[in-house]
This record gives sequence, structure tokens and C-alpha cells, in this order.
Amino acid sequence: MATIKDVAKMARVSVATVSRVINNENNVQDETKERVVQAVEALNYSPNMLGRNLRRLETKKILVMLNTISNQFYSRVVKGIEECAIKEGYTVMVCMTHGDVSIEEQYLQMLKTKLVDGAVFLTVEKDGETLSRELSGINVVQACEPNPQFDTPQVSIDNEQAAYEAVSYLIKKGHTKIAYFGAGDIYNSSVVRCAGYKRALLENDIKLKAEWVLREGFSFNSGIRAARMLLGQEEMPTAIFCSSDSCAAGAIKTFAQSGINTPDDISIMGFDDTQLSQIYMPSITTTRQPQYEIGYKAMELLLKKINKTLIEKSQIILGHQIIERESVNENKRGRDL
Repeated sequence: MATIKDVAKMARVSVATVSRVINNENNVQDETKERVVQAVEALNYSPNMLGRNLRRLETKKILVMLNTISNQFYSRVVKGIEECAIKEGYTVMVCMTHGDVSIEEQYLQMLKTKLVDGAVFLTVEKDGETLSRELSGINVVQACEPNPQFDTPQVSIDNEQAAYEAVSYLIKKGHTKIAYFGAGDIYNSSVVRCAGYKRALLENDIKLKAEWVLREGFSFNSGIRAARMLLGQEEMPTAIFCSSDSCAAGAIKTFAQSGINTPDDISIMGFDDTQLSQIYMPSITTTRQPQYEIGYKAMELLLKKINKTLIEKSQIILGHQIIERESVNENKRGRDL
């Protein structure tokens, strides 16, 4: 295997000159650069990237940390991160914590010890104040589920406003008995979506029923659990605002098994606009998050932070959109189940 010394000998230059050419530095004459390039090609020389990166204090690797990749929503976000990263010569490491703080800590050590150049956090388990203290001066950007106490640049949508508009949409469809399926305070997005749900009810003089606010999670199984809890109550709503498409799909299935059809008997609205919302039967009316764009913008922010051209408190709020499909009907008769 050829070494950098072999290249220098063939090109009749010093090892330092070969290094400058490989690193694309400007202080090398064109003729000399051409000789080095020809020698590299003739010897099939492959630079020791690890050593090169260590000398330049960079790895060209980015860590993406999230709870799980099983949620369809995150796959498009990661794709946006990856495509932006690749364009700039970075590789992406996707790291799943499964909600385990000890696993998360192992990945955080990679940041602290400079084994990666930076990270995009899609979800995070540690509290924001601790992260702000431990990761001070380290290149980190948050996306999707930003922790408001973790002082970093972030990309997301206005979750509170998006939920408010979703519930307002149901109200305009004639629904005044509306339940909410969320994830409690596990994620900040669930907290603020619940706030948007409550604001829409309040502004329309609709009484909030605490027993209709169910906090089982974002997953398909959480939708099943929440729907079963609702079926055990004396009174049923005419519509449900779910905090994810997966949750909505689980609810639709559970009600169907009990002879309650969507949307004829109950209207169900999701959130995210994942592929599931399009292929499920019935297709799910939902709120679209620009998943790919969130990831791409987050990576752009991270690159600016790595290159020290970013204002620390940068925050990007992207737009959202209600997508009408088949799972919501007008409540013309105003009947209860």
C-alpha cells in the first residue's frame, strides 16, 4: 500500500506539499499540484482520513439522536438531514436512545470527546438545564421536539397554533364534543398541542371534559389504549384530535372493532401527515409538518454553527397545513354515540 512518502518521492516534492494538495490549500503552484495529483492516481494512494481529521480537529461525522426510528415521521426528517450533510461532505450516524437516559449518555460522550463534529437532536431525555451546562460550546441543534430549557438553535413548527387550527377545523365541521389523544408531558410538542386544543375549545365556549383528554402516547398502540379507555366512558365525543397519525390509526381500528365506523359514527383527525395517513382506510385528515424541510434546515443550522457563522439563539419555525382526507365528516345531526 502506497504511503504519502511514496507520493512525495514520485512527485519530487516534500511530504508537506503533498499534504497541502490533499487538503486543497491554495499555496501550491498549479504545476506542482498536477504532479502530486498524477502521483496519487498512479500509486492509487488513499489518504489516512482519520489522521487527517484529527490534525484538522474534525471528523466530518454528524450524530442524529432520537428515541426511535420506528415512527414514520422521523424517517423523512432524517432523510433531509442526510441529504444536506452529504452535499457538504459529512456522514450521518443515526443513534436511537429508546427513551433510556443511560444510552443517551453514551452518545453524548461522543459529542463531549469530539468523536463527531456536532449533533442534531430530534428527541432528548435529559433535562434542558443539564444539557445546557454539559454541552456548552458544543455544536448541537434541536429539531422536531426542541426542549425549551436547552438553549440551542432549533427547527420546528408552531405546535400550539397547529393544534389550535386543527381543533378549530373540527369545530367548523360542527363538532363540539371533541376528545384529545396526546402523550402528556413526555414531549414538549404534546404539551403545547394540548394547549392549542384547550384554546380552541375556550375561544368557542366549549366546555373541556377532563376525561376526554387522554395521554397514552404517539404510537399506534397508544391510540388503541386511548380508544379503549374512551369506550369505557358513559358519554362519547363526536370527534377526536390525535397528536399523531399513528395514534389516529390505532383509534380508528379499535372503534371499528366495536362497530363504530370512521367517519360516519366518529370523526378522527391525526397529526404529521406521514405516509400512513394516506394509505390507511379511511385515509386520515391530518396536519402536515414539513418533515424533510425540518431535517434539511436543521442540518444547515448545524453547519453554520460548526463554521461559526450562526447566531446562537437562531430559531426557525416552519409552516404547517391541514390536509383534508376521509376520516372527518361534518356533524350535521349533532348526535352522540
